[in-house]
Amino acid sequence: MAFAGNVDELALLQSVRLKGSVSAPVLAVQLGVTESSAQAALDALVAAGRASDSGDAGVSLTDAGVSELEDQLDAERVSIDEDLFAEVVERFEPLDEEFAELTEDDVDSLVDLDRRASDVFDDVSAYVPRLARYQELLADSLDRVKSGDSFSDTYAVVWSELRREILSASAQ
Repeated sequence: MAFAGNVDELALLQSVRLKGSVSAPVLAVQLGVTESSAQAALDALVAAGRASDSGDAGVSLTDAGVSELEDQLDAERVSIDEDLFAEVVERFEPLDEEFAELTEDDVDSLVDLDRRASDVFDDVSAYVPRLARYQELLADSLDRVKSGDSFSDTYAVVWSELRREILSASAQ
C-alpha cells in the first residue's frame, strides 16, 4: 500500500526495522526512491506514532510500528503459496551456507555465487514482489566490492537483510 512519499508502507516499516535506525538518505537508497520521498515517508511514520527519533539523525520503530509491521507481514504471508515458496527457500539454503563461508578475499567466489543465486532471487521476487529491490541492491554492492569496497560492509549487509526477509516470508 502506498504511503507518504509514494513509498510502500510494508517495505518502509521493514526497512526501518532491519536497519534499526534509518535516515532519509539511507532509506532512499534502500527503497530506490528520492531522498525527499524517503523523508516524507519517515515524517509520516513519526506523525502516525509508528516511529520516533532515535537520536542519531534517524528514526526507529515504536511498539505501534512493530505491531503494524507484524500485521502487514502476516497479511503478506497469507498471499504466498507456502509449498512453492518452501521450494525456493530449499534452493536458497545451500547458497546461504556457501555465502557464510566467504571471506573478504573471495571476490571471484562471490561473483560466482551471486550469478548462481540470481535465479533463486528471481523466484523470491515473484512470490514477494517487494523484495525485487534487493537484486538491484546486491548488484550495486557487488560492483562496489569489485571496486575495492569491503565485502562485509556492503554485499554482506544486503545479503543478510534479504536472508532475513526470505526466512520471514517463509514463516507460516
